[in-house]
Amino acid sequence: MSKYQFGESDVYLPGTDTPRNRLGITEADLLHAVEEVLLQQAYETFIAELQPEVRFDEAYFISLHQRTWASLYDWAGKYRSVDISKGGSLFCRAAY
Repeated sequence: MSKYQFGESDVYLPGTDTPRNRLGITEADLLHAVEEVLLQQAYETFIAELQPEVRFDEAYFISLHQRTWASLYDWAGKYRSVDISKGGSLFCRAAY
């Protein structure tokens, strides 16, 4: 079972709830494993960048998102155009 729930969108592989990705991964478990590795790297980057001179504003977090997901997703660093949720939690609505 996928961790994502969504409406109709070209973000997902046709007939699935698996996001399109640059690696061509179609199996949810493998995609989750790759995401986990990328998130761990992002956490390490964020911790390394915890410096007084770094401004943690919207531009920073857009950049961090892009750096985290660019190797996997075309939409890295961009605002979502569709609403998605994970489990019972709805992510911030795309309109906001």
